[in-house]
Amino acid sequence: MMRKDYEEEERREKKRKSSESKSVSAEKKRKKGNWSNILTIVLMIIFILLVGVYAVLNHYYGKSNFVKDSEISINQDAEAESTGLSDDEAEALQSEAYEATKDFTLPNNSNVYNILLIGVDRRDKTWYGNSDSMILVSINKETGKFIMTSFMRDLYAMIPDVGVKKLNAACAYGGGPLLVRTIEENYKIPIDNYASVDFDAMIDIVDLVGGVDVEISEEEARVANGYIDEMCRLRNVDSSGHHYSGSGLCHMDGYQAVAYARIRYVGNADYQRTERQRIVLSKILEKATTLSVAELNTMVESILPKVTHNLDQSTLLNLIGELPTILSYERETSRVPYDGMFTTKGEMLVPDFAATIEKLQSDIYGTGQE
Repeated sequence: MMRKDYEEEERREKKRKSSESKSVSAEKKRKKGNWSNILTIVLMIIFILLVGVYAVLNHYYGKSNFVKDSEISINQDAEAESTGLSDDEAEALQSEAYEATKDFTLPNNSNVYNILLIGVDRRDKTWYGNSDSMILVSINKETGKFIMTSFMRDLYAMIPDVGVKKLNAACAYGGGPLLVRTIEENYKIPIDNYASVDFDAMIDIVDLVGGVDVEISEEEARVANGYIDEMCRLRNVDSSGHHYSGSGLCHMDGYQAVAYARIRYVGNADYQRTERQRIVLSKILEKATTLSVAELNTMVESILPKVTHNLDQSTLLNLIGELPTILSYERETSRVPYDGMFTTKGEMLVPDFAATIEKLQSDIYGTGQE
């Protein structure tokens, strides 16, 4: 009798353990199923976010006017202003420039980003146009500086595959890519990208930021009104509503700001014109710092189609993302040729090449240059 009780008890124990084992197994399966479901949900969320980000990136980039460098060919038939030099004088100057610059190398520092902003003077789209505004914007993350360096239109340049010309002719012969290459080879500064606008685009960009506040003299206003008449006529717009009424601090619209930046024969000729161009650019940047992130996004979205550039998608989106930080950097302005470091030969400004390159590289890269 006792043996039967023992066997019965053993059967019940085995049944209990089997039941517990099945319960544990079921619990493990349930937990595994829960984790599997959670992982699936997380992966779905990540996928949706990635698709959303990709869509946003393509939305922005799709609006931009990206042009591959290889798609821009050299136009040997472009018209260039006279250098005022004979062929022998140009050849001698080329040799002098080569000897003075041959030992310089291009700085290499990943913490510095250089983009050339080009303002093109043209009345139609049938040619690349002369670059009457060339401002190298250098963003130095090590020093927290945003440096704007103007290259004057009448600077000496040995344009690759073309010859000795004024610097502004490089754009006329080969657009942004040839101008970038010309500055790199002549002035030994690396340029990562370029962005180019003509007068029409610049008018719209100033209006998109809501205009800029700049001091203007009576003589500047008089000359600017002539430019305003010309630009309005080309756009079939009544110019009377855009004229300057006098001197002093003026809230400039797009026509007024571009006309002000074009003034060449008031004050110190083109030297002062490049200063006006940097003033307008600085004012646009100052205005941009007052905009909210949403307003900045709207502004960027509207501006991108008006700018011809060679920035790849990741570079452009990185710049847009870093824009609030970049706009907070300390801003400095400069101009090549530097005062006291150039002579005039013919119709060209010829820099002291070695001294100019040393200063240019030092200003942009500082002591952190590698």
